[in-house]
Amino acid sequence: MINKIFFVLVMVCIAMTSNLKAQLCPENIGFENGNFQNWKLYAGSINTSGVVINEVALPVSGRHTIQTDKTAVDPFGKFPVVLKNSGSYTVKLGNSGTGNQAEGVSYLINIPANRNEFTLTYQYAVVFEDPNHAVVEQPRFIARVKDLETGNYIPCASFQYIATSTLPGFKKSSSSSTVIYKEWTPVTINLSGYQGKQLLLEFITGDCTLGGHFGYAYVDVNNLCGDLILGNTYCKSSEELNVNGPSGFQTYTWYNGDRSIKYGTGQGVKIKPTPPDGTKIILDLVPFTGFGCPSTLTAIVQSVDYQLQLLPKNTVCQGSSIDLISDDYVLNRNADFSYFAFEDKDLTIPVKNPVVINEKKTYYIMATNYKGCESVASVDISLFDVANITLKNPDQVCYTETVDITKNEIYVGDLKDIIRTYFTDAAATKPLSNPGRINLSGRYYVKLTNNLGCSKILPVDVVVNPKPILKIINPAGVCFPSTVNIAALHNFAGSDNDLKYAFYYDAGLTQPVSDPERIDKSGTYYIKAINSLGCVVSDKINVTIYELPVLILKDPSAVCYPATVDITNQAIYLGTTAGVNYSFYTDSNLTNKLIHPDQVAASGAYYVKITNQNGCSVFDKINVTINPLPVIVLNTPKPIFDYDYIDLTSTDIVKGSKGYVKKYYYTDATLTKSVSDPTKINKAGVYYISLESDKGCSITSSIELNILPAPQIIVPTAFTPQKLTNNYLYPFFTSIKQLTSFKVFNKWGILVYETNTMTSSGWDGLFKTKMQPMETFSWFAEGIDVLGGKYQAKGKTILIL
Repeated sequence: MINKIFFVLVMVCIAMTSNLKAQLCPENIGFENGNFQNWKLYAGSINTSGVVINEVALPVSGRHTIQTDKTAVDPFGKFPVVLKNSGSYTVKLGNSGTGNQAEGVSYLINIPANRNEFTLTYQYAVVFEDPNHAVVEQPRFIARVKDLETGNYIPCASFQYIATSTLPGFKKSSSSSTVIYKEWTPVTINLSGYQGKQLLLEFITGDCTLGGHFGYAYVDVNNLCGDLILGNTYCKSSEELNVNGPSGFQTYTWYNGDRSIKYGTGQGVKIKPTPPDGTKIILDLVPFTGFGCPSTLTAIVQSVDYQLQLLPKNTVCQGSSIDLISDDYVLNRNADFSYFAFEDKDLTIPVKNPVVINEKKTYYIMATNYKGCESVASVDISLFDVANITLKNPDQVCYTETVDITKNEIYVGDLKDIIRTYFTDAAATKPLSNPGRINLSGRYYVKLTNNLGCSKILPVDVVVNPKPILKIINPAGVCFPSTVNIAALHNFAGSDNDLKYAFYYDAGLTQPVSDPERIDKSGTYYIKAINSLGCVVSDKINVTIYELPVLILKDPSAVCYPATVDITNQAIYLGTTAGVNYSFYTDSNLTNKLIHPDQVAASGAYYVKITNQNGCSVFDKINVTINPLPVIVLNTPKPIFDYDYIDLTSTDIVKGSKGYVKKYYYTDATLTKSVSDPTKINKAGVYYISLESDKGCSITSSIELNILPAPQIIVPTAFTPQKLTNNYLYPFFTSIKQLTSFKVFNKWGILVYETNTMTSSGWDGLFKTKMQPMETFSWFAEGIDVLGGKYQAKGKTILIL
């Protein structure tokens, strides 16, 4: 109820004339012109001695800011920067910068000479950094009123809000631990008794005097400069009295005239039942400490005998513009009252007059004076029958059809005596030439006119659906035996999303395709597409299925290791499709490419794939045979003397060899000279044996035969121990590896020399230090040949002097 009274009083002050105009505040005192008209601006600095500011011609950017965004909130306090349910503008003084700045605004108020009671209400919100300096150094906000006649500030109307103030309502910011703020708070200052005087209203902000911390404020001034107590005048029909005191005090206590009855506490109270006329009401006001003076206000209860009378109902044409608070509807207008129209009985949805009537509805009119007396009545507004006619939009049609908006079935209501005309514009100025055969989508208009002259224009939406968009992308050709899915959605990229498709063999769309997802024959097929609205479009799609190339191959001839096979040889593929590309693989999955198909070195199955120019391919297996060589192992026989033989054909020589069926023997590495009799070899040297498998693959290796000369111990038949040559008697050896005994005997059989070492220098002819005479001596030798056999020899030699 309090909010409603405030709303009504504001509207009263705006709308009422004569004696009620005095309740309006000076022009633009609430910044509602969206600028600083009639205000003076100041900028400067603050120090411990006080604020030093000078007038400036224009607002200082960031320091004198008009706020208009009702959705914006303060970054520290999160409260709205423009008051809701108030005007559209507030002023921000200062900013969150530092530098001991100070800003101010002032407004010169001329108190009317006939206003012995005059109040001014402003609302403020402040944001301070709290550096815990001394009080004189703290950021601050000053609101004060100066009597220009005396040059003094009015004590009970001048306040200073400091960051460390004990004024209730300061909170810590959630955005910064050093910032405190106070949300929007109303303050009513009593300027009664200053009628006919000039007062200066000032608002000032200042940072901390040391320059390191900020302070700023938001200010709004109400446009209603009313009496101190509101609501003391009431309508006699009211059962209760709602009175409100000025804002910004700590306590409010309400009494009757002799204080025998306490009505209640708080800025506003409800008194029920309504006190009699002439009752005196007392309000005791106690300000916050340091922010005003205690005072007592009085008001006299007065009743107004007024009951609003309205035209109870009216019937109008649809679309008529009517003024609900005009004399056509208010039957007992009173010059002391203002009138307001609402859509609801709770009077929360105001109506802006004149109102356009498009439906049957009850409206509520409130009459109120600025003292709070109000009376409410209702009026029923009905529409003539033409207003009850409605229209259903016709069904949508496809691009091959038209729409008839003259058909009665699309209209709901009584069409008797109704004339219908058809137009292309909402103002019904451009006639529609073909309302029975509309072939273009759009909004058209039907004007309904009855015999009373009431008319109504109804919009009708016609939808002629365009031809569905069907785009065909012929599918890529495939290779037989693959099939083509002509129903795949990518074939219709760019087509409308809501199309459903059917497929046919013929252009007449009479022979359905049995399985459109598996087309196995090249040719042209036909598509019918139907969208969600039932509109049909058709087209054709071409399918290409390529033939496979022909691959004919024969396995290459077997070879013997280490020979390789060239499977790229075209002779292998006689009869294969010409002009194809060949590729070769080691596996039937065709995943491992053969690196050197022209030099295949291992037996096995390989795979050949041919691909024609259309990308179609076939593959087959090709068998490569590389026969292994026999395993040859040659065992060298023991050495023999040249009087014996070695048999090369002996199985012991090739023991360990395998995989052969034939043996060949040669004396040369080129295998051109065969051994004449490999069973009897008595000549040392290198021989070559070749083994041949049953596949004709042969391998050759060499073997070296060691055939030694027969062992011999040869002693010279004469020697000359006293000459320069041939002066020692010593045996010569052939195939002897150890001398076990060499003895020389004289003719009497006496042993004159003996040795068992092959390194001895021999007998020098001396026996017992005496040279032996020239005669024939006998010798006997025994040793071990190189093959380990014992060998003996004997003979005679002549000592020649």
